[in-house]
Amino acid sequence: MKFIAILTRVHKWVGLFVGLQIILWTAGGLVMSILPISVVRSEHLIAPPSQDTISGADILSPVKAAQMAGLGAPIGARLHTWLGRPAYSIDGPEGQSTLIDARTAERLTPIDEHTARNIAIMDYAGSGKVSRVDWVEKGPVEVRFEGPYWRVEFDQPKGYTVWVDPAQGKVRAHRSAVWRFYDFFWMLHIMDYGTRDNFNTPWLMAFAASAFLFALTGAGLLWHRFILRPRRKKIR
Repeated sequence: MKFIAILTRVHKWVGLFVGLQIILWTAGGLVMSILPISVVRSEHLIAPPSQDTISGADILSPVKAAQMAGLGAPIGARLHTWLGRPAYSIDGPEGQSTLIDARTAERLTPIDEHTARNIAIMDYAGSGKVSRVDWVEKGPVEVRFEGPYWRVEFDQPKGYTVWVDPAQGKVRAHRSAVWRFYDFFWMLHIMDYGTRDNFNTPWLMAFAASAFLFALTGAGLLWHRFILRPRRKKIR
């Protein structure tokens, strides 16, 4: 009986410690199960990739294009269309990426505000219009990447934002009110209140271990209540 008393006390105090977080975990799981991930990612607002074909007749080789652009020998190159023209994304030895015209070797990045607006509009499949374009030196936590960025906001749906990377001339992130709502509960769920992508925070490990202890002591009390405790004989 003394052991059961200790078990009961441990169960009670651990429950008080982890109770609120268990509620938040449950709420986060409910939000994640209700909201379709495609809606969270704004897939219905993202235009399909361009199907423009590239003619190889006047395309420079990636090595020559990089040399003409003054980049030196590339360690990687990807040919694609960019705003209707063929372009190379040239990867340098230090990990940097530069966008150049595949026909003229003209450097296309970093991009200006007008170009960032056009990139966001081509990426957008909604019915709204651009409401504002801002230069942001350091992206907020919702971007998940360091800046700088062009922040392009649309009026439909309200608060829908496209983050354009000026150094690579491409969209880095799509963010909406639904995404921000989901991300808030994601933060509470994994208990990473900074970058929101770390599953191994000390807080999460401590509360997960405490929740496991709470469940274990609860199972012990149930076992004692229904299995081990002697039943009283009925009085006839």
